[in-house]
Amino acid sequence: MALTPEEIQTLVDFEQQIQWRWTDGDPTGYMDALAEDVTYVDPLAEHFLVGREAVLAHFKRIHSGGRSSRQEYKNEIARPLSDTEVLLVFNFTTFRPDDTGEEQEFLAWNMSLIFRKTDSQWQLTHGHLSLRDAFARYNVAASLGKFLK
Repeated sequence: MALTPEEIQTLVDFEQQIQWRWTDGDPTGYMDALAEDVTYVDPLAEHFLVGREAVLAHFKRIHSGGRSSRQEYKNEIARPLSDTEVLLVFNFTTFRPDDTGEEQEFLAWNMSLIFRKTDSQWQLTHGHLSLRDAFARYNVAASLGKFLK
């Protein structure tokens, strides 16, 4: 039985809820949503991660406990992949106050996530994150300059 548009919307709402929990200092929403067979690609990881325990360890290592003042989702696409899986693709930006209290962009991501619906619950089966504007922000262009001619 194919997923309905309403079920897909519940996934979008669910993902935004657990993302907000993360940016509000509580990573457990994502941790609880991980499937046992999850695969995860994150530029903050040394290599891609396979399995719930590996991703949990990564989340615990990178979570700063800091809070974001605001988050933005843009260009969201939800695409059914099967009767039980949905691909979410979106741009995600978090903002935090700087030392003067002014809100500043903290991290900007391109994200693609695959969720599987099992027993009426959504589980994250694959995540692929990349930093937006990595060439400008992290001087990747200088490192790869000879290849970009």
